[in-house]
Amino acid sequence: MRRAFILTLLACALASVALAQAPLPNNTPPPPPPGVAPPPPATGTTGAAPEASPPTAPEATETAPADTQGARETPLDAEPFDVRVHRRLEEYTQRRAQREAEMNSYAEASGSDPGLERFADPRKVQVELKDELDREQTSEQLANDYAEQAREVLSKEQAVQDFIAKRRKTLDDLSKQMVTVNRQDLEVALANLARQPDSPEIQAQMRDIDRRLSEAERLEKDLPVRQARAQQEAAGAADELAKLKALEQSYERESKAFAADALSAHNNRLALADRLEYCLVRAQAEDVLEQGRKATQSVPHLSASPEVDKTLNSSGSAPTPRSDADLEQLKSCIQQSGDVQACHEKARQTQQPEGGKPL
Repeated sequence: MRRAFILTLLACALASVALAQAPLPNNTPPPPPPGVAPPPPATGTTGAAPEASPPTAPEATETAPADTQGARETPLDAEPFDVRVHRRLEEYTQRRAQREAEMNSYAEASGSDPGLERFADPRKVQVELKDELDREQTSEQLANDYAEQAREVLSKEQAVQDFIAKRRKTLDDLSKQMVTVNRQDLEVALANLARQPDSPEIQAQMRDIDRRLSEAERLEKDLPVRQARAQQEAAGAADELAKLKALEQSYERESKAFAADALSAHNNRLALADRLEYCLVRAQAEDVLEQGRKATQSVPHLSASPEVDKTLNSSGSAPTPRSDADLEQLKSCIQQSGDVQACHEKARQTQQPEGGKPL
């Protein structure tokens, strides 16, 4: 029987798998072409379509947070430096405004009911802890941003310094070219060759000297322009270099200032943690004291009922106190005889009424 039952279950499982893998029936309408909305489901169907539609709702609700998170078109680190800095500061200001509103609500609650002050103080300290943690993290991020930007400016400074060095080398080369060019010597040599008898060699030499003389004339006109342009570019690059150095120093100052803010927020968090611990200990102590005050204030004590007192007094279990005269007689008897037991028994008998029961 057990084996048959197992085989039956296995057959049912295989059948369900086969049904799940089976293709859709042929009467299923084909998907609409691109750009055409799908037709609404028919009202005369067996109800399979309405059963399949509800699972789409959780998918929409699950993708909603992802859509809100993706509302920012570009990541924060991919934005320009100035946009990134202002974005961090604006977001921090919004978060801080929310925390201030929360702290104001605690202050209003404790102001309307002084008894709630001990409950509101720890909550306010917790909010202040969150605020200082946010300030510490945001300051660290801004300090890193400014430090990274200072390093980028430093690399730009190195590139400008290399450019200035190249222009200075160009000026040196141009100065050397002006020294090497001697136009007067070429003119004298050309004049001497012109006086020589005409020959192919003389013509070749004159042609070469004429070419060199034309090049020297061109250099004399071009070198001052090139020198002026190189000097102008070197001077402009030097101005840009001074501005870049000033910007780098400004970034470094901002980075150090935000680093100091982060350290200050960290120290404040440590102090607030101690304050929160004190608030919690004080709240617990005040709870115990409040319970003790309520437990000891105007509490009636439990006394015996009159019937119990009457019963105990009638049974003689509660001795009546001696009068001053009886106590004086007992004292004198003990002084005279020295027998405490006999004197005490005698004093007890004198206190009994005629019925034999103590008063």
